[in-house]
Amino acid sequence: MKTVIVGAGALGSVLGGYFALAGEDVTLLTRRAHAEAIRKQGLRIGGMRGDQVILGVRAVWEPAEVTSAELLILGVKSYDTRETLASLGHLRGRIGAAISVQNGGRKDEALGEAFGREAVVGAATIVGAAMPEPGRVIHTNEGGTWIGEFDGRRSERIEAIADVFRKAGLPIEVRDEIRSVIWCKLNQMVPAAALSCVTRLHIHEMYQDLTLATLFVELSHEVARVAERLGIPLVDCQGFPVKTLCSQPVDVAVESVMARGRIMQERGMTGVKISTLQDLERGRKTEADHVIGHVVRLADAHGVAIPKLQLLFRVIQGVEAAEMASALPKAGHPRMTT
Repeated sequence: MKTVIVGAGALGSVLGGYFALAGEDVTLLTRRAHAEAIRKQGLRIGGMRGDQVILGVRAVWEPAEVTSAELLILGVKSYDTRETLASLGHLRGRIGAAISVQNGGRKDEALGEAFGREAVVGAATIVGAAMPEPGRVIHTNEGGTWIGEFDGRRSERIEAIADVFRKAGLPIEVRDEIRSVIWCKLNQMVPAAALSCVTRLHIHEMYQDLTLATLFVELSHEVARVAERLGIPLVDCQGFPVKTLCSQPVDVAVESVMARGRIMQERGMTGVKISTLQDLERGRKTEADHVIGHVVRLADAHGVAIPKLQLLFRVIQGVEAAEMASALPKAGHPRMTT
């Protein structure tokens, strides 16, 4: 399957690298520095499957170099979606299927506006990755991926996409209720991102703290109330059993979150940081507004009370503004580097 990964940063490069190892035709559309490093040294992937160098992965940085795709995977940061898709307008009608592995709340609507609703396949993933430098990525979480047609039918293209992931050794499941799966990924992402940005902890550390695990469950309940108001049923997925978490007694739910953290530590998944926190620590713009803010705005529009999440979002907005300001060189005082 001819696959183009747009915005191939950490996650997109991990997916693309494993696809290429499985013999798939893959093109990474990415930043120039990353593309040039891949061209010179190959794509270096470390982490969950050990260190390996993948040669022959096509990496480009000019959107015009992409002319068609049987599968397009969108992986840019949510705040870059509009500009990125505008640069790919020439692909409308030339894509067999388009999926988004982003975290933002409006990702699929944006794909539909760019390429037509008929091109869009629903998707969610919890594969984790980080990029310490151009040309090198770290696979931090061997999570699952879920795909499905929005009308619930089992199509040939869905099975073809699933086959690509399976050949690459990446866990994938086809789900009829993909809207619920996407929302439940959001239900997992929002509490995790909010608490990570406030505490600066790795995921396994945050999960194992009793106070934070309790707050995680409380925030999950708040997000679930928004889904209920929107008429979106909750479901369970491997790795984020949202329906069960939000229906259990609180003490049972909290223990399940803490157990999740212990399992992560036992499996050596101790380097996992939410991407929002990674950006925050680097003084970069984060996806908080497109992920947490999206839920906050929906709650406000539909009259759903989510006081804890609203408070944390305001704190994160302030911290992000301060971090970005401190990362900028001061007038007359250029930043020193070593």
